[in-house]
Amino acid sequence: MTDEATERLYWRSAKPPWREILSHRWSAARDWSLVLKDTEGDYFFLGHRGDPDDRGAYAPVTDGAPAPGLSRDYTDAFRVDATEHVDTRAVGLPTVYGTESVDLWVSWWVHDPVRVVRSGTVHGWHVVRTHLTGTLHQLAETQAVAGNGLGAPEIMQHLGMPQRLEEAGLSYRVFDVRLRESGEELLLGQEEGEGVRYSWTTSRRGEYEFCLQALHAGPVSLAALWLLRHPDQVRQVLDWAVDHQDLLSPPRTDWQEELAVLLGTLTDQERKEISYLLRDRLAALGRSVPGGSA
Repeated sequence: MTDEATERLYWRSAKPPWREILSHRWSAARDWSLVLKDTEGDYFFLGHRGDPDDRGAYAPVTDGAPAPGLSRDYTDAFRVDATEHVDTRAVGLPTVYGTESVDLWVSWWVHDPVRVVRSGTVHGWHVVRTHLTGTLHQLAETQAVAGNGLGAPEIMQHLGMPQRLEEAGLSYRVFDVRLRESGEELLLGQEEGEGVRYSWTTSRRGEYEFCLQALHAGPVSLAALWLLRHPDQVRQVLDWAVDHQDLLSPPRTDWQEELAVLLGTLTDQERKEISYLLRDRLAALGRSVPGGSA
């Protein structure tokens, strides 16, 4: 991770420019590039530039700065960081269960050292973070208008490829989205209570089944689920449980009511057979019953 208080993307060299040119050529350095400025205000470039995978297809310097020569009169020499940096951006994504906290893992680098020096971009992560925040807000609004949800797949689809900040000479991409536990985060999309739009996918099948089981289990399960998501609301849940006992437990009945309900479900033939059995049982006990002599 970078520390903006100490990490700088470039710094002015205290050595004579011609010595910096020789030092860079002899060392074949890959972690820093050299940008020089002459007396006429023109910039010259020597070193590595481009994407961190280094496939040989380096992006051209937008200023078209030529390689420096020892015969020119230079006023300044700048060493520019040419390494890849990794930082994280905390984000809160809206889901059907509330806000899901994730970390966006961001890789960023200098693709144009001359632009970095000309624009005075000393701390790159601040510039990248600001652009990333604006892009995420735009993406969330676009997804909302389209009626779709915003999750890790959508973020990776739109920000997984390098994003170029031409004015600053920087590029970045999001290469991973991971769950986080706590911390300051950027909230995207609608608030939890506003009915978050969400697109159900095959990856959410397990969550759908869980919700279905919770609904089938009734108010007790739903109250427990709410308490799990909001452990600070124990008193409110208890008050609700006391006020809604009729929902949380089935109504009590005595055996007469249960027997009456059971008899009400019998057919006429079944009732006659039960009455015959009851008459014979009472007669065997020596009790007089109507029609006992029949």
